[in-house]
Amino acid sequence: MRKIFILFIALICANNLFAVSNKTDAMLFGDVKDKNTGEHIPFATITVKGTKLGTRADITGHYKLAHLPLGKQIIVVSCEGYKTQEIEITMERGKSNEIFFDLEKDAFNLEQVVVTGTRTPHRIKNVPIRTEVVTAQALKNKNAWNVFEALEGVSGIRVENQCQFCNFTMVRMQGLGAEHTQVLINGQPIYSGLASVYGLEQIGTGDIDRIEVVKGAGSALYGSSAVAGAINIITKEPSLVPSVDADVQFGSYGTNVYNLNGSIRNEKGNIGLNVYAQKIDHGIIDQTSEGNNLDEVKKRDGISDRVASNLHNFGFSLYADNPFFSDDRLIIRGKAINEKRAGGTITDDIYKNPFTEGTENITTNRYEAELTYIKSLGEKTDLTFTTAYINHNREATNDSYLGDYKSVHNDSTPEVQSMRPYIAKENTLVSTLTLGTQLGRHNLLLGVQNYMTRLHETGLYIVIDDTNPYYKTSYKSTAYKHAHEIGAFVQDEWNINSKLTVVPGVRLDYHSSGEEYLSDSVVFDKAFPKTSFKQATVNPRLAIRYNLNNHIALRVNAGTGFRAPYGFSEDLHLCSGSPRVWKSPNLRPEKSYSGNLSADYYGHHFQVSGNLFYTYLKDKIDFNDASSEAQALGYTYQWNNIDDATVAGVEFSVLVNPVRDLNIGVDFTFNDGRYRNVRAGWDTTSYREISRYIPRFAQTTGGLKVEYSPKSWFFSVNADYQGKMYIDYNSEETPEASKIKQTKPYILVNAKVAKNLGQIFNLYIGCKNIFSYIQDEKHLDDAAFVYAPLYGAMFYGGLSIKINP
Repeated sequence: MRKIFILFIALICANNLFAVSNKTDAMLFGDVKDKNTGEHIPFATITVKGTKLGTRADITGHYKLAHLPLGKQIIVVSCEGYKTQEIEITMERGKSNEIFFDLEKDAFNLEQVVVTGTRTPHRIKNVPIRTEVVTAQALKNKNAWNVFEALEGVSGIRVENQCQFCNFTMVRMQGLGAEHTQVLINGQPIYSGLASVYGLEQIGTGDIDRIEVVKGAGSALYGSSAVAGAINIITKEPSLVPSVDADVQFGSYGTNVYNLNGSIRNEKGNIGLNVYAQKIDHGIIDQTSEGNNLDEVKKRDGISDRVASNLHNFGFSLYADNPFFSDDRLIIRGKAINEKRAGGTITDDIYKNPFTEGTENITTNRYEAELTYIKSLGEKTDLTFTTAYINHNREATNDSYLGDYKSVHNDSTPEVQSMRPYIAKENTLVSTLTLGTQLGRHNLLLGVQNYMTRLHETGLYIVIDDTNPYYKTSYKSTAYKHAHEIGAFVQDEWNINSKLTVVPGVRLDYHSSGEEYLSDSVVFDKAFPKTSFKQATVNPRLAIRYNLNNHIALRVNAGTGFRAPYGFSEDLHLCSGSPRVWKSPNLRPEKSYSGNLSADYYGHHFQVSGNLFYTYLKDKIDFNDASSEAQALGYTYQWNNIDDATVAGVEFSVLVNPVRDLNIGVDFTFNDGRYRNVRAGWDTTSYREISRYIPRFAQTTGGLKVEYSPKSWFFSVNADYQGKMYIDYNSEETPEASKIKQTKPYILVNAKVAKNLGQIFNLYIGCKNIFSYIQDEKHLDDAAFVYAPLYGAMFYGGLSIKINP
């Protein structure tokens, strides 16, 4: 079957690659200029609307198109940072025409097309549901080479390190954790719980076209976990003309990046191929140690603050227009991510030995395959089918088993041959079918989605409870976990008039999941009980956009969301593969009720945005020590529906383009997030009242961005402000020392300078965390006690090469 499929694709490619285009001898010449300065714009893209014919202006801003279709045609020119322009012209056989374009600057990217908010394309100014975009140019400007760095500084989003030893990272949106934010790749929920533990740093940006952020209830379109919203990572399409982009960058502590991206299309323009490869190396860093104040913390202790890692991303995307019919499209994508990371005790390179105390070694191998087929069913109807398969594998070793073994064997060590890594193998298949059609003023969207995942884990453990009859018994645990979700959704985008758009939608989901643990040795008098969950849920959403005039848009978005009790990060990080975590079949899925109200002013040189948000989260699930009932079943920890919670706040941002080539952006957010009741475990302490605040949710955040790009130069400075927040310190060594710390506000400042050397080379230098801010308290007996950087300034410099043959 596989050989037949490969042959089938090859035949399609051959048929199209060698197809002879219609030679009309209808020619078009011209140039592209900046409307304000009159200077030529190099490498602008010129296309014939409704076709795949196109070209790119040369280094002098001039272009040529040959053998255009006859009759009236609309010629479209676009260039990043400029507004798109369209001009109609009549083409005749054997004759030449000229069009000279004058483009206006688009300082605020209002011409950017987005799709996440409604699953349909809209320019960002007109989208019914407020959408924020991190463009490919923004990724370059901020020197972001992975998704973690890409999301830093985005208003309402906090990316954070959750583990001092392995650098497990997560994203927090409007106060809610990663488990409440649906991360999508090309609109598909293929970013699983296993991937989320290290995935933010593992997904490179070498093939990313943009990242779209939609805040607020998203379950009506994207199902489970889109409680706080959705982050959609959208990859690049092949360019209309051949291009090669390369980057080489070197930085502090062996922080090196190598990136290559190539794109090509056939002469007819209907087949395009994009290939990319990225290598990122991080050397190990040790700058801090345990301490209760900054003077104590600012000392090396021989333990890594940043793990050493070697990361590889590589893949391709193949686009074929009209492969079977005159109005269809086929997209095939493939990607591989491979990473090795190691941290712990640096002295004598102990961290490089995976079976020693104070070390952690993790190997990740992830493979993605995606196929999308789009078929037009008339002028106003499209049918889209997407299926994606993911194979995600992780091998990890740490000193958990070694430390437990030594604690019950008078500090003696186990036989080397008995040591085993934690091994996880996850296979996921996601398929989505949507039908979009226009009926008068209504744009209807109907869809169904099927999500299946299977996770197999093994790990080595030992019984350390001296009251247990199986005390000191080592055993290998095997876990079988599965989840299956089927969803159906419908949405009506009703354009009542030119000012008012109403978008009602609803989604029905059925979730089924379960877990089973087996042991190769008897460590409990009974078998560990199986768990299973089955739940149906309905989630409606209503969005309204009203344009007061050409410059002011009001938006309202309200809906519900849910989170199924499956794929918890702590199961896959702290207790990997262990039967120590109990999930009662009575565990209820989380339910949310959210609302957003926003107002945006779009001026030519000035943009102001305000956004009010509120979410009520019912039956929030959290990780706790096992109850006596769960302990009797053989478990150490358990997941509970602990309480209801609310998050609310207001976001405010201003973008200004006061003079040519200068952009200034300022944003500020006020947040409030708290549980309804005092949290268990703190109710008898002096931290009783402040325990109601959601940990790691800064009460204020803000940012400042200044970018200046005169001629061939680029200068940028950005500052990210984090206000005070509460964070738990759970001491393992001295439980009475546990506390809830209120952190101090801090600012991180980054800067970059770049210079274009001609039209091919770009030389740049920069620094992140210029003033070397680090957190002022550190405790190694709570790996999650991280609330600020653990190391200081990081300098980098590099060379970018862009070739358009």
